[in-house]
Amino acid sequence: AACSKTTHALSHINPMPCALLIFVTATSFTRSSPASSHISLQPHRRGSVCPGLGAARLPRGACSMTDVEAKPSMTDAAAARSLLLLLANRCAAEEAKEAALRDFMSVPPEQRDRVLDEAVSLIASSSDSLLASRHWPLPLPSRRAALGSYARLLDSMMREEPGGGARFTDGGDSAKRRRFVGVLLRQLRRGKGGVWALEREAARRRRQETSMAEMLRRTPDELETPAYAVVAADRPGGWEVREYSEFSVASTRRDRAVAASGVPIQQPSLPAAGGFQALAGYVLGGRNAEEEKMAMTTPVLSSAATGQMSFVLPSKYWGEGAEPPAPLPESGVQLGRNGGGALEQSSALACLWFGGFAGGDEVARRKEQLLEAVRGDGEWDAACGDDEDAQAASILLMQYNDPFTPPWQRRNEVALPVRRLA
Repeated sequence: AACSKTTHALSHINPMPCALLIFVTATSFTRSSPASSHISLQPHRRGSVCPGLGAARLPRGACSMTDVEAKPSMTDAAAARSLLLLLANRCAAEEAKEAALRDFMSVPPEQRDRVLDEAVSLIASSSDSLLASRHWPLPLPSRRAALGSYARLLDSMMREEPGGGARFTDGGDSAKRRRFVGVLLRQLRRGKGGVWALEREAARRRRQETSMAEMLRRTPDELETPAYAVVAADRPGGWEVREYSEFSVASTRRDRAVAASGVPIQQPSLPAAGGFQALAGYVLGGRNAEEEKMAMTTPVLSSAATGQMSFVLPSKYWGEGAEPPAPLPESGVQLGRNGGGALEQSSALACLWFGGFAGGDEVARRKEQLLEAVRGDGEWDAACGDDEDAQAASILLMQYNDPFTPPWQRRNEVALPVRRLA
């Protein structure tokens, strides 16, 4: 029965690659690779590694990823290969993947960059392989097929990247590719199906209409978000009007410097890293007068006009009279009601949603799209009046996902305070 299903699935495929697929699958269960390859092609038991991808073990003599630092000239390439293949493996235990990525993230940033550079090179080296040339209808037990999936995902992220800001351009394409490989590795540490399934999911998400229903599926379930009611849905051009309830925020300057004494952050060179560090310290790190560690919420709000970045506080601090812990004097963090000013002009916000990475060029385009849509609407108008500069300055960017979420899973919005026309 299994052979019949496989034959049916492959019946419309070019016979040459199909024959190769059947040959590779069959031989994967009968041949043994040399021990030096670190690949096991024996039949696998439940919970073991997949045939063909193998255990993706650490370099010989290394007990964990942190051992890699001791012999970088010998082990950077091997560590990259091990990490890529382990996380690509659809049969490897989630605990092993989590542990490997945790060990990798614990090494110094310079070492991580070297390993990621090696990973980028290894992915690029698969381009001439037939097994890496396409996304197969069934997952192949092949290192080259796995590297091909990585290559297509990475290339699609490079093509989709809309940003012109420093976080996307500093360091050129090499730094960007390192960052995106890191995003892929983070995605692969959990879930089933490995890199083959991740590529399939990415293709499916891209084919879907970018509707609000899809955006809600991209919103983290476990995080609190401000409450609102939709009062005008499905406006032409993909936007809606929401009536927001009161919520409070912690805010600081986006461009503040990264503090050596602040909470550790993984990407201190990013332009908004100092602002993120200060807010993460206040909310997550307990760096406040009560030493209270609060839960993360969503979205993160940013204003280009004021240069402010804001974290939404937990809902217990939204009500009248609720007093969040006071920020430390040197933190540069301020607390605010009315969404930190987002709801001062109006509690009704016109929100236009979009996916991908919210780079500067893309955000500017989406802001202009929202302004044109509201100006041409016969029911709603900007709350600040007809001054176009004031309208542009009133728009907020709202980002719902962490930096390691890939573009096809991201929810971003630009929001403008509006009022209903008489």
